[in-house]
Amino acid sequence: MSRDDATINMVIAALGGEGGGVLTNWLIAAAEQSGWWCQSTSLAGVAQRTGATIYYLEFMPRKGDKPAPVMSLFPAQGDIDIAVASEIAEAGRMISRGFISPEKSMLIASDHRVFGITEKSATGDGSVDRELILEMGQRYARTFIHFDMSEIVQRQGTVISAALLGAIAGSGALPFAEHCFRDLLSSGGSAAANLAAFDESFRRAQSGGVEEYEPPRSEPFALPVATNALGERWLPRIADLPEALHEIAYHSINRLIDYQDEAYAEEWLSRLSAVIDRDSDMEGRELSHETGRHLALWMAFEDIPRVAQLKVRPDREAMIRSEVNAAPEQPVTVAEFFHPRVEEVAALLPERWGRALLGSATASEWLGRLLGPRTLRTDRVGMQLILRCLAGLRLFRRSTLGYVHERHMIDRWYDAVLSAKTQDAALAIAALGSMVKGYGETRHRTTSRLMQILDYLEQSPENDAGTIASLHRAAMMPDSKFEIDDITLPDPEVA
Repeated sequence: MSRDDATINMVIAALGGEGGGVLTNWLIAAAEQSGWWCQSTSLAGVAQRTGATIYYLEFMPRKGDKPAPVMSLFPAQGDIDIAVASEIAEAGRMISRGFISPEKSMLIASDHRVFGITEKSATGDGSVDRELILEMGQRYARTFIHFDMSEIVQRQGTVISAALLGAIAGSGALPFAEHCFRDLLSSGGSAAANLAAFDESFRRAQSGGVEEYEPPRSEPFALPVATNALGERWLPRIADLPEALHEIAYHSINRLIDYQDEAYAEEWLSRLSAVIDRDSDMEGRELSHETGRHLALWMAFEDIPRVAQLKVRPDREAMIRSEVNAAPEQPVTVAEFFHPRVEEVAALLPERWGRALLGSATASEWLGRLLGPRTLRTDRVGMQLILRCLAGLRLFRRSTLGYVHERHMIDRWYDAVLSAKTQDAALAIAALGSMVKGYGETRHRTTSRLMQILDYLEQSPENDAGTIASLHRAAMMPDSKFEIDDITLPDPEVA
């Protein structure tokens, strides 16, 4: 696609912290070394993965003593020669915005996924369909180069901007010599890692850069050998369960012990045993697997002690430093947003006190004003001590209003699974456990809808799988309003 007599228009979409600005500066430097004019502009995205920063570049060859050209500051639909996306959903957004045209556009993208806030907070599966975006890229781009660049940079210990530069250079989309790009990466503390990522991405882009998606192959699960007293107590008990449940039991018990204690894991195992006795699928144990999985996740619900516990883990600092690629001598500050609701504080109190707080409009209003949203430095000693104190409150979790509330909902769902008339109905009710997700307002919305469904099933004798599945699908819709009376349910006689 190289052209020596016309402007080349490029748009780049990169997430925060991925080096989109650095990539832009590299391209500008490569253009200037090659005797080209280059102009760039950017439109900053917003935090928390709700949008990327968009960089727009125009390249034009210098011709003799002609004055610098006047270039555009904004990309135009249908006028993009090269589009670069650091993540496949951003490639989809470029297509939807009309930047990509089959006549002229080359689309270069890393085809891994970074889930956005709207995807994570959706009631159901709000994730963007990766395969659909790949299909649209093949249809609407003149040339579509895509492969997993995140895997490359993770392996090489650098950021994705280096791999993107390699893909751009390897594609031949810009009429600049390879050494112009390589020279830009040959200095600095990350030079070796950047060059390694560049070279690998360069080679893959040269060969077309398209890879067929293959789901990751999972190895059969095998119980580990006990290495401590905890393992000696629990691993033999897990081994006594049906083999199809070994993996889910191993991970669930570990999670619940970490969340609360061994007695809490014992409670989960006891409940699972009752489901196993009811499960008619002797080979796959599908009902036991689904119920056990959702039960463990629900029992480990995120409250204030749990959030604090996760934030003071010994390995968290190392994980953060790795994510931001901080050198050992570099200081790293961690500022986090906190906005606890009155309901979450009440959930932390003993049941009687919590209900009294929620029942007092004056106290709730006063506490709401006091809490307010704020950003706190969790890397400081004082804040770490506060978080450790909050994490320690898990010892009193069973006496709190939050625990009583969650336990009541868990019992209702679990009892509904066991009392279902048929195996299919039990499976459909067990699947309702997938609705329980999120934190704060999201969790309140999902659990409220689940309780509405259980209310309906308790009042209706037609607890067939078709009815339950229809209610489940309706509840997973993102609509703010959920009324069972407005849902068209299948006729059990016809079903």
